[in-house]
Amino acid sequence: MKYTIGYIKHNNSVNELHIGPSIENLKGEFEVITTEDTLFPAENYNHLLSECKTDYLILSHEDVTFPSNLLEKIEMTITYVPDFGCLGMVGVDENRNYHWSSLDKIVELDTLDCCFLVINMKNRKGIKFDTETFGEYHLYVEDFCAQMKRVNKKKIYTIGGISAYEKPILKEQTESDSMGHHSATVSQRGYCWGRYTEFRRILESKWPNIKTT
Repeated sequence: MKYTIGYIKHNNSVNELHIGPSIENLKGEFEVITTEDTLFPAENYNHLLSECKTDYLILSHEDVTFPSNLLEKIEMTITYVPDFGCLGMVGVDENRNYHWSSLDKIVELDTLDCCFLVINMKNRKGIKFDTETFGEYHLYVEDFCAQMKRVNKKKIYTIGGISAYEKPILKEQTESDSMGHHSATVSQRGYCWGRYTEFRRILESKWPNIKTT
């Protein structure tokens, strides 16, 4: 078995609406591991890293939907970029251009957003999510991407063959080859809710010239 799906159990109603049905309909062989929402996200994700025993760990928010052929699309992407560090559904490139996964191309990125992340465990080489520096809900995945890219010299890409998008949390997703991020957080709180500005300064100090969403 090659794939493990891991996520934080946070909100039952969101789970039942989005990631739950997506996992039920997912084709292929995979394991599922979860962790309760008792720690900061970076700590939860490190727990999932330690529990993963397969080659690839898929970390998803509960408010993400994905098609039944997701693993097939990830496998196809791997054939084109076999030595990748991380794959994801949305992020920015080195020119700070914003990219969602699309049907017709695979885009190299600088960092990925935290909503969906595929980690190549074979190329992780012991790196973890930084729990000392990023103790809230912002930029811990972007920091992980920076470690994978700048320390381990592995590249970051979107997933090919899937059309990804963002919609409000209660919108229904029916397209067979598309992924949706249904969070209402940004529309309700804006991009800089919480301590985002503080963590952004920390991230840019740790990784000069880093580009993020």
